Amino acid sequence: MKNTIELFMWGFQRHMQICLQVNAESLFNKIDRELNPEIFLLGMLVDDIPGRHPVCLEPEECGFSVTPFLDVDDLAKQLSIAHDANRMFMTDPNSQKNHKNRISASATIEAIQKIIKREDVIGDRDFFISHSTYIEGYLVYVVLKLNKEALNNHYSLTKDKIRDRYSISRSFIESNIEVFLKESASALNMPNRGIGAIDRESDELLREAGKQFMSTVSQAGDSLNGMHGLYDACNTISSLKYEGTDGFGKIIIASKDHQNIRLTLELKDPIRVGDYRKVRKFLELSNNQSIIISDSELIFGLGELTGKYNPKSESLFVINFTSHYTWEVVHDNNIMMVVSYRQPNLPEDRMNRKKFYSDLKRIFSDIDRTQLNNLWDITTEATKQKHGTMLVISDHAQDEAIRLGKQSFALSPLRLNTEVIQQLTSIDGSVLLDQDGICYAIGVILDGLATDKGDSSRGARYNSAIRYYEQFGSKHKMVLIIISEDGMINLIPNLKPQIKKFTINNLIESLEELQYESNVDIKKFNSLMSFFNDNEFYLTQEQCNLINFTRRKIEEKFDTDQIRIIYHDLKPNEEMNESFYI
Repeated sequence: MKNTIELFMWGFQRHMQICLQVNAESLFNKIDRELNPEIFLLGMLVDDIPGRHPVCLEPEECGFSVTPFLDVDDLAKQLSIAHDANRMFMTDPNSQKNHKNRISASATIEAIQKIIKREDVIGDRDFFISHSTYIEGYLVYVVLKLNKEALNNHYSLTKDKIRDRYSISRSFIESNIEVFLKESASALNMPNRGIGAIDRESDELLREAGKQFMSTVSQAGDSLNGMHGLYDACNTISSLKYEGTDGFGKIIIASKDHQNIRLTLELKDPIRVGDYRKVRKFLELSNNQSIIISDSELIFGLGELTGKYNPKSESLFVINFTSHYTWEVVHDNNIMMVVSYRQPNLPEDRMNRKKFYSDLKRIFSDIDRTQLNNLWDITTEATKQKHGTMLVISDHAQDEAIRLGKQSFALSPLRLNTEVIQQLTSIDGSVLLDQDGICYAIGVILDGLATDKGDSSRGARYNSAIRYYEQFGSKHKMVLIIISEDGMINLIPNLKPQIKKFTINNLIESLEELQYESNVDIKKFNSLMSFFNDNEFYLTQEQCNLINFTRRKIEEKFDTDQIRIIYHDLKPNEEMNESFYI
């Protein structure tokens, strides 16, 4: 790292960026390690200071150049005019001024977003921008980058406003993004501090984000008085015992007259949600069929769901109390947040459901959604086996059950369901089934030749699966699911994720365009080459040849004394095929 700052805003800018990066990793890694947060600072000069850069980036190697951001002010003015076309006029001059300032600030952030989206070559990240903080002549923005695919893996609502006016969070992750950016902007108010930028620990930020997300849930009840106390209420109710027993039950948060709710037992005097002990006692009456009905302020009684709920309305949520001090928020059968001992987070799948479905569809090309759902349910139930187990899903399951008959318990074909999985996986050996979920043998001892693809750090179950797949995987379509005693779960084969073919082609075109520029944008070049190196597996021989040739042409334009990254020639991978393209 250089010891001098070319794009200088203030002396501690590098320290601040590093601190915020550490804080971002601490927070978002607790939610999902695949989010891979990255932070950079964007400074816009607003004071007339001779010799200062109009736009600064920290770090300078953030993947963007300063030139596109020179257009921020012009674009923001256009957006302000568009947003203010139907502006309200206020009689109080200060109120009117504050209103215009809010529109201007919002338009500037929107302008930065548009420029980033336009200039982002790879397109695999989503960008989030804080409000500005004034530092030594600059308005400084914190820009947070998160992995787009990881974000899309988590369920989210679609509406970001209620009554077309008040902003709400669409997910627990979005609440964390808002909390983090607010804390980051606040940290910039003390730009020269010598310790961590954000004082509060990540667990505290998670709790604040959880409380903020519960405001989204509360709004479904259409009661302003209940908007901000539901998070603390659920925590307290879940902590209370009634006659020595833990609390189980459900509360529906919706308006009392919601079209999908029918009250079966209506209280003459509704219970206030803040009357925790009464609520806890009343929770004893609820079950899966008879659920507490509340607008987040008052509890009206017990009821049941009727008709078909329209999830696009986002007007009905379920709070499910699952055990002592543990509860979860559900919308349309999707768990959006789990809170245990006051600490919120996303629900944990012991497997990545998206990868499971994607891999099985690529291996069993004729598998349908019903079969996938059934195999997912079977596998999910198998993960609860405390001593671990293994499932072998094969298109030759019946033949394999005969071949391995002397080292297994062969069964008459049995269609598996979640009720029998725990029983069938309670003995050592594998469960052999086909893609229809029909089991042909249990306790199967797999065979296979020794291979150098094993892992000495893993146990016998994992390595026997590797040997079996290496010998028979090329002959039959199969997936082996290894559930280790320590909770680790592996799919064999472990397929690389799919990638869009046109993404690669578009980026190759961008690289080719660079060779014709008189002054090559080195940041764009490095960004493209970084993508190609990270995704070398997906490149064909023709693509590798074209990239290698174009790269050399571009490198000929560089000053021989210039410090630069040395890139190796790309080579195709023999395991790559069309199934790795979306």
